[in-house]
Amino acid sequence: MTLRLFYVLSSAIVALPLAACGNEGGPTSVSSDAVSVVPTAETVPVAGDKDAADDPAIWVDSDDPTKSLIIATDKKTGLIVYDLSGAIVYQNSDGRMNNVDVRAGYPITTDNGNPDTATPTIIVAATNRTSKTIAVYALNPSTGVLSDIMVEPIPSNMDDPYGLCLYRSAVNGKLYVYANDKDGTVSQWQLYDNGIGQLRYTIQRIWTVGSQTEGCVADDANGVVYIGEENAGVWRYGAEPKDSFNERTSVDKTGLGNARGGHLSADVEGLALYADTNGNPDAGYLIASSQGNHTFVVYDRVLPHAYRGTFQIGENESNGTDGVQDTDGIDVISAPLGPAYPAGLLVVQDGENTDPDGSKVNQNFKLVSWADVAEALNLD
Repeated sequence: MTLRLFYVLSSAIVALPLAACGNEGGPTSVSSDAVSVVPTAETVPVAGDKDAADDPAIWVDSDDPTKSLIIATDKKTGLIVYDLSGAIVYQNSDGRMNNVDVRAGYPITTDNGNPDTATPTIIVAATNRTSKTIAVYALNPSTGVLSDIMVEPIPSNMDDPYGLCLYRSAVNGKLYVYANDKDGTVSQWQLYDNGIGQLRYTIQRIWTVGSQTEGCVADDANGVVYIGEENAGVWRYGAEPKDSFNERTSVDKTGLGNARGGHLSADVEGLALYADTNGNPDAGYLIASSQGNHTFVVYDRVLPHAYRGTFQIGENESNGTDGVQDTDGIDVISAPLGPAYPAGLLVVQDGENTDPDGSKVNQNFKLVSWADVAEALNLD
């Protein structure tokens, strides 16, 4: 099959009225059509100092959405679970966790696989850079506690396991985990129920994107996975193990401001999928963290992934929450989570967290109402 590349031409650029980018020599400009939104809330800062917070994942409580949880990484300590007020409800010290993802409803059986014992389980997976493994947990929705659910940790076979995302196949219901390395290696494993309340794994495929990669998000309904190559752009691959990793589509590329550049400013960091609440696989958006200019770029969920706009997250003067710079990981969900988040929630890592008096504090995560983003960008 012929490789098809869908490149997007860059917009004009203007000066960015925010702090300089965390990458030395990086551009400090944004697309001329960039809009601004403000955070609704923020989390308690992580325990690790300097560059510590990295990636969030959102679990939705379908019975009471206001009790939904945010699982986030402190890449110097472990995992943290927050409630929607930003308060910590649980944290562990299991290692230098870098990226995290969550899938609810995966059935795990006991009694030697007796289907009558199947319990829908909330699965949380993360890259552990201390042990160079993939850690997998079950989330207790009432307490936020994360319990190791693997028979044994998944050896990453990577020098530095970095990005991660989960994929639940709509074809066969199987659960997979993707992880990548700083050298561009991507690996895919299948997780499966061992019949006695735990999970095992099998490796499915390994390939290389080309250079350093981290951002990763899967579209379960459409069977695709998106990978961010930090200095190059965003790639779309088939997510099933049988799909060829030699066949990929370019969603967008870096080089904002260059004649042949895209809408992104390196590094490309977090990726997130805003999937339609009603399950329409053609409706929704892909969002990328354009770390080099502190912005977030939105594309249509479906091919050819048309560019829908760029936004920044500025200071919310009404509640004293500072703006967002130098973002790594992001996550978004479309489910309404109460009056504060009627069209869903966007959570982003803030690389330059400050107190209302302007003093620097440890990094944290900002919570943004998707309704504000949709209004600012005139999204459907």
